Amino acid sequence: MALSGMRGLSVFISDIRNCHNKEQERLRVDKELGNIRTRFKNEKGLSHYEKKKYVWKMLYIHMLGYDVDFGHMETVSLISAPKYPEKQVGYIVTSCLLNENNDFLRMVINTVRNDIIGRNETYQCLALTMVGNIGGKEFSESLAPDVQKLLISSSCRPVVRKKAALCLLRLYRKNPDVVNIDGWSDRMAQLLDERDLGVLTSVMSLFVSLVSNNAEAYWNCLPKCVRILERMARNQDIPQEYTYYGIPSPWLQVKAMRALQYFPTIEDPSARRALFEVLQRILMGTDVVKNVNKNNASHAVLFEALALVMHLDAEKEMMSQCVALLGKFIAVREPNIRYLGLENMSRMLLVTDVQDIIKRHQAQIITSLKDPDISIRRRALDLLYGMCDVTNAKEIVEELLQYLNTAEFAMREELALKAAILAEKFAPNLSWYVDVILQLIDKAGDFVSDDIWYRVVQFVTNNEDLQAYAAAKAREYLDKPALHETMVKVSAYLLGEYGHLLAQRPSCSPKELFTIINDRLPTVSSSTVAIIISAYAKILMHTQPPDAGLQQQILTIFKKHESYIDVEIQQRAVEYFELSRKGPALADVLAEMPKFPERESALLKKAEDAEVDTAEQSAIKLRSQQQSSSAIVVAAQPPVNGPAPAANHLTLVKMPSQNIAEESNVSHEETAVEAPKENGAPVEVQRNVEIITEPAPVSKVEPPASRPASQADLLADLLGPLAIEGPPAAVEQIPAQGLEANQSPVGDLALATLEDQSNSVQQLSMWRRSLIYCARKIVEFCMRILTSRLV
Repeated sequence: MALSGMRGLSVFISDIRNCHNKEQERLRVDKELGNIRTRFKNEKGLSHYEKKKYVWKMLYIHMLGYDVDFGHMETVSLISAPKYPEKQVGYIVTSCLLNENNDFLRMVINTVRNDIIGRNETYQCLALTMVGNIGGKEFSESLAPDVQKLLISSSCRPVVRKKAALCLLRLYRKNPDVVNIDGWSDRMAQLLDERDLGVLTSVMSLFVSLVSNNAEAYWNCLPKCVRILERMARNQDIPQEYTYYGIPSPWLQVKAMRALQYFPTIEDPSARRALFEVLQRILMGTDVVKNVNKNNASHAVLFEALALVMHLDAEKEMMSQCVALLGKFIAVREPNIRYLGLENMSRMLLVTDVQDIIKRHQAQIITSLKDPDISIRRRALDLLYGMCDVTNAKEIVEELLQYLNTAEFAMREELALKAAILAEKFAPNLSWYVDVILQLIDKAGDFVSDDIWYRVVQFVTNNEDLQAYAAAKAREYLDKPALHETMVKVSAYLLGEYGHLLAQRPSCSPKELFTIINDRLPTVSSSTVAIIISAYAKILMHTQPPDAGLQQQILTIFKKHESYIDVEIQQRAVEYFELSRKGPALADVLAEMPKFPERESALLKKAEDAEVDTAEQSAIKLRSQQQSSSAIVVAAQPPVNGPAPAANHLTLVKMPSQNIAEESNVSHEETAVEAPKENGAPVEVQRNVEIITEPAPVSKVEPPASRPASQADLLADLLGPLAIEGPPAAVEQIPAQGLEANQSPVGDLALATLEDQSNSVQQLSMWRRSLIYCARKIVEFCMRILTSRLV
C-alpha cells in the first residue's frame, strides 16, 4: 500500500512528528479533524482519491490515541468501491475504527458476502480478514455457509483457505451454532490431512476451539493429530519458511498437543505408542541455549508436551524424567524459564507417585523464595505449599516463618495463611502447632485472620495436656516490650482460662498475671478490652485463697468500665462486678470452657471447597484425600469470651410444627441467622440459661461447593492462576456451634445454649418476642442517655 502519492497525508504525518509537546500535537490533530469534518459535509465534491486520503488520516489519528467519532459512513462506503485501492482502504480502516456492535457494519454485509463468493481472490482475502477481526453474530448468520465452502474448496489457493479457517473460527466463537457437529466431524478429519502447513496451522486453531466444546464428536480426528506430531518430530517434508530457528513449526506442535489434551485418553495402542515416542523425543531434545528466540520456541513446545504427559498419566519413568528436567530449569539464571519450571512442577503434583521425586529439589525451591522477582517467589511459595506433607512439614513451615521477616507486605497474608494451614494439617505434635501459630501471630499479626487464633484456642481447649504449655508460652510473649494486639487477645484468653495451672511457677501468680495483662489494657481496642475484662474475672475466680488487694484492683477496673463508651464492655463490667459479690456462685458461672465438638477445620474446608480450578489446588485436594488421617480435627468455632461471632456464628434450627412433627420424623434444617454484634466483643453466657435475642434476618446456608470464588475468600490468592495482589481480603467468619435456635412455622425464634443437646428450646410467641425486643431497645436507649450524661 504505497502512500508516497498522497502528499497531504505525508505532510500531516511530518507535522505531527515535528510537534515539540503533546499540546502542539493535540492542536494539530484538532485542526485536521475539523478540516476533515468540513470536507465530509460536502461529500459530493470529494473524489475517490481525497476520500481515501482523509480516511487514511483518520486512521493515523486513531493510532495516535485520539477519538475519531465521525466519518464512519465514508469509511464503510469505500468497501463498495469497484477499485482495489479504495476497497483496501475501506476494509483496513473499518477493521480498525469500528467494532462488531457498530450499526454501520449492517450496511456492508451484502457487499462483504459478494466479495467472499466472488472470483477475485484479493477481494476474498480482504473480506475474510475484516470478518475475522470484527465479525459478530449477524455476520456469522449471513456468511458462515459461504466461509465454510471456501475452507473445504479444493480450487481455492492456500492463502484464501487459511484466512477462511480463521474467519470461521471467529464466527464460531460468536455463534457456535454455525458449525454443524454431525457434518463437520468428517470434514475436519479431511482438513487435518492438509499438506500445506499454513492452512494446517489455521485449521488446527479452529479444531482446538471445536474440540474444546465437544471432544466426543471428533474422536476420528485424534489419530490425525498424532500423525501431525510425528511429521513434525521427523522434520520431514517441512518447508524452510515454516522452520523457526531449527524447530519445525512450533506453533502447530503446540496447538496439536493442546487439542489432544481435550480427549480423555488415547485408546488406540499404536497411536499411544507413537505419541509417547514423540513426547520422549521432545523431552530429550530440549535444552537451554543462548539464542533467546530458539529458547522461547523450544520451551513452548516442551511445556506443552509436559502438560500432555501429565494429562495422559504416562509411566513413572517418563514422569521422573519430566521432574528431573524441570529441576534443571528452576536452577537456571533466566527468570522466565525458572518461573515456568516452578509453575509446571506445581502442576506435576497432580500426578500420583511423583511427590517424592519433587522433594529432591526442595532446597532449590526454598532458594527461589529469595529471588528478586516476586512472581518467582509466589510460584515457589505455591509449590512448597503443594508439596508439603508429614515428612517435610516442619522444615517447610520453619522456612516460611523465617521468610516472614523479609517478605513483602503483598505476600504476607498469603504466607501466613499457608503456614497456618500446613501447621494444622501436618503437625508432628500439638505443642509444635501452638509454637508455630504463636510465632506467626508475633511476626505477622496484621496479616493473621481471627480464624487462625480461634483455631489455636480450640486446640488448647480440647487437649488438657496442652493447656499449661500454651498458657506458659502466652506468659512468655507478654514479656516482650512490643506485642501485636492479636497476641494480646490470645495471651489474655489463655491466661484467663488456664493461668491457674501456672500458679506454682515463678512470675506466674494471679497478681503477676493480672499486672502483666493490665499493662496492655490502655493500648488495645474495644474488642481486646472485652477479652481482657473476661480474663480478669477468670483470674479473680481462680485466686485461691482470695487476695483482697487483687480483688480490689479488679473490682476497681470493673467499676471504671461501667461507664465505658462501648455498650458491650459496659455490660461485661456491670455483670462481672455483680457476680464477683456472689462468692461461690462465681465459680459455677465462670467455669472453664467445655470442649468443642469435633468438626472439620474451617481453613481446610475453605481450601477444599474453593471453585478455582488450578493445578496447585488440585494437587492439594488429591493429597488431602490420601492423608486425611494426619489432619488435626477440632471444633471450628471461636472461643466464647473471644471476639463476638459474626452474623453467621449462630446456628438456627428450623422446627416443624407439632402436628407435622407427630406425623413424620423430619430432621432439622440448618440455616444461618444474623445476630447482633457489639463492637467485635461477645457476651459470656451462663450455661443452661435461655438467651433471647432480637429478631434477625434469616438466610439459608448454601452448600460450600456452590459458593463462588472471589477475591475476598481466604484462599483466593492461593487458588488463582496467579497469586492475588492488593489489600488483605475480608475473612469469612467460622460458624460457631455453641448456640442453636428454633424457628416456628410463623417465624418465631429462640436462642439457647446447648449442654449435651438435652435442654429444650422454648418457643416464643410473636407478642412476647416483640415485647422483649421493645424492652431491650428501651434499656439500650436509657443506657446511652446515662452514658452521655456521665461523659
